[in-house]
Amino acid sequence: MSQGDAITSSHSDRTEKRHDSTSNNLLDLPPQAEDVKSSSSKKKRSAYRHTFPVHTKILPSPLSKEAPPESYRGFVNLGMLLLFGNNIRLIIENYQKYGFLLSIPGSNVSKQDWILAGLTHAILPLHVIVAYQLEQWASRKAKGFRKRLADQKENPSIKEDEDKKAVPAGDKVRNGKKDKKNLTLEEQIKENRKTVGWLHFANVSLILGWPSFMSYFVIFHPFLAMGCLMTSLILFLKMVSFALVNQDLRYAFIHDTPATERSSPHLTKVHNDTVTTTNTTSDGATTTTTLTTTTTVVKTITVKKDAEKHGGTYQYEVHYPQNIAPGNIGYFYLAPTLCYQPSYPRSTVFRPSFFFKRVLEIITCLGMMYFLIEQYATPTLQNSVRAFDELAFGRLLERVLKLSTTSVIIWLLMFYTFFHAFFNALAEVLYFGDRRFYLSWWNATSVGMYWKTWNSPVYTFFKRHVYLPMITSGHSALTASIVIFTISAILHEVLIGIPTKMIYGYAFAGMFFQIPLIALTAPLEKWRGTGSGLGNMIFWVSFTILGQPACALLYYYHWTKRSMNA
Repeated sequence: MSQGDAITSSHSDRTEKRHDSTSNNLLDLPPQAEDVKSSSSKKKRSAYRHTFPVHTKILPSPLSKEAPPESYRGFVNLGMLLLFGNNIRLIIENYQKYGFLLSIPGSNVSKQDWILAGLTHAILPLHVIVAYQLEQWASRKAKGFRKRLADQKENPSIKEDEDKKAVPAGDKVRNGKKDKKNLTLEEQIKENRKTVGWLHFANVSLILGWPSFMSYFVIFHPFLAMGCLMTSLILFLKMVSFALVNQDLRYAFIHDTPATERSSPHLTKVHNDTVTTTNTTSDGATTTTTLTTTTTVVKTITVKKDAEKHGGTYQYEVHYPQNIAPGNIGYFYLAPTLCYQPSYPRSTVFRPSFFFKRVLEIITCLGMMYFLIEQYATPTLQNSVRAFDELAFGRLLERVLKLSTTSVIIWLLMFYTFFHAFFNALAEVLYFGDRRFYLSWWNATSVGMYWKTWNSPVYTFFKRHVYLPMITSGHSALTASIVIFTISAILHEVLIGIPTKMIYGYAFAGMFFQIPLIALTAPLEKWRGTGSGLGNMIFWVSFTILGQPACALLYYYHWTKRSMNA
């Protein structure tokens, strides 16, 4: 072979190898346009191949259930734009129909109603003073009982002498009354506990009793009356918690035992909260983490060490009877919680910018709520009266759906105003540390989950003072839940029926029939899982789209008819 033939042969070998490598690369990656163009210009024989595979994996459609999580930000943006455009249309339509309906807030309220409402709010703190004086008297009694029990332990002969002086149980009643002079020490402690309990019962009954009388018979404007009853209801729950907690603290102090010693093992089990979180990784794998949190009592020695340990917050402990002090009950009276305890976790820094932002949010949201009520909700309610008279169900449904948009926005503004802005502003002023006033109720996949997450102060109160005591005394969870919703239904009827002078049972029924609604949606949560979108939609439709507007229409219709007949 000549030298020229060898060069030609080696050149052809290199060309074949390059051609083979190009074919292999085509099987791996799609060709780029610039590569094709450059290769065709250099080598006309390396033509484009249509044989490379494009379907190489088993993949679902992005909207399928089997697909990995996708971002739907574009759809969210589209929905927000459509909602914004529709609301602009409603604003224009509303202005063309009714004009500008706003007036100065409170201008249609009589001067007498303002004075009576202010007087009602001003008298409520007197009940706090009564509760404090009552507990102060009970603490002095408790100190005496504790000293006598300690003397009996040190000198058993004292107890024997008192037992000899005690009259048999059958002879302790004279003329229908007990002779307290002949009671043993333990019996005197029990009698004192009953006396304090009945006095607290009388105090908390008056907290709800006379504001209810004022709201029903004296104060005409329903919103002012509702504000008085709301304030009295909050104080009612606070003083109930104050009485129950101090009752147990007083018992533990008299017998020189820790307050938690009386808790049964079942109570400790119920206090353990299990939280399950699910995380999805980028490769589609799902990991589940279960966290168990137990309620414990944290004892602290110094503020600084505890602040470093808990990231800027601290917990201190006040023992009975040192907690029976004006500052202690005054702090609880103002604190954004319904559950009394001798001490609370406290923050260490006041943030002025945070506080003034919350105040600005309160003012803004209240203004928006007033605008929506006067400009949009009121005309819709007025136009629904004729549909009620004619029992035109089609028009009534249209009124409910039209009102639902406004009512949902008002309700969301109400939630944000009070549960976030107001409570956080108040907590910032009081250095109140535990600010979990609500959980992510908007993701609720059942009605039961909603009631557990949307109002943490009320939920915690009923769990602590009603549910757990009933469970530990042997009642079933269903019985405890029925009792809680019955109490809640009565309080809702008081809060709505009395100010409107219409005790028709609508609010009571709306709350009480949450029990069967919870029973109906609970299987759906088990079937679809805790993250079910279907359950979340059922919650929104049943509670906010249909439930609240329908209830508002019913009350407004009866209010209008009663005003016309007056």
